[in-house]
Amino acid sequence: MIGIMVIAVVVGYILLAKFIIKRVYQKYKTKKAKNIALAIMILIPTWDVVLGFPIYAYLCVFESGTKIYKTVDNVEGFYIGDWNSRGYSKVPPKPYRGYQFVDYQEVHHSKPTGKYFRTTWKDANATNDCIQGIGFPNDYNAKLAQNGKCIVKEEIAVGEVSGLWEVSKKVIKNYYILYLKIKYTEVEAIDPRTNEKYFTIEGYLIDKSWITGVLNISSGRKGKLGCNNYINWDNSISSTSVIYTINKTLKGEK
Repeated sequence: MIGIMVIAVVVGYILLAKFIIKRVYQKYKTKKAKNIALAIMILIPTWDVVLGFPIYAYLCVFESGTKIYKTVDNVEGFYIGDWNSRGYSKVPPKPYRGYQFVDYQEVHHSKPTGKYFRTTWKDANATNDCIQGIGFPNDYNAKLAQNGKCIVKEEIAVGEVSGLWEVSKKVIKNYYILYLKIKYTEVEAIDPRTNEKYFTIEGYLIDKSWITGVLNISSGRKGKLGCNNYINWDNSISSTSVIYTINKTLKGEK
């Protein structure tokens, strides 16, 4: 229904633009006036993108990216900080490829519960604590599941949190270019024992433009156009994606 409304608005605007351009040309009888009217009618729905997108593109190409300060070996797992226990995050995080576990702090309704958990791969035949209903979309996890492995969630004391990588910092800054908003995001990973920094990832999102806004609404998505961004629409950190990116970076993959 929304898609049909969007199409109707676009068609209506095109017809209105043709009418206005035609009337301007009939009144002033010059191509210059006609071209000015055409430019105005094109810029009315697109000026924010025309002005803002080149700036956004420059920031993505030259300013965003991953900065690595230190590398470590023999990492068995990592601590990802807060993990919302409801909604799309109701299913606990799965250990990323090559890691044994993930530690996290449970959050419910945006408030920490004070509980810490660890998820690990276990032999399904050796435990009765397998979590049901977890999908395994990628080949690596699916292969583990097919080989008799399952995800087990166990509560741990705060002193037992031992993940070497902690995705710990979130920076969000907004830059406004008239109506257009460009958002700068930054996350970093540290050693939770020493607070030593391992890496940072800086990214940008473009928000509230006519075109991207209409596309998001018509597709039913809340997402935004972004590069190197790991901040979710609710301002939580997509920690697993951060670890995925840094692993690819360290291995020189694209």
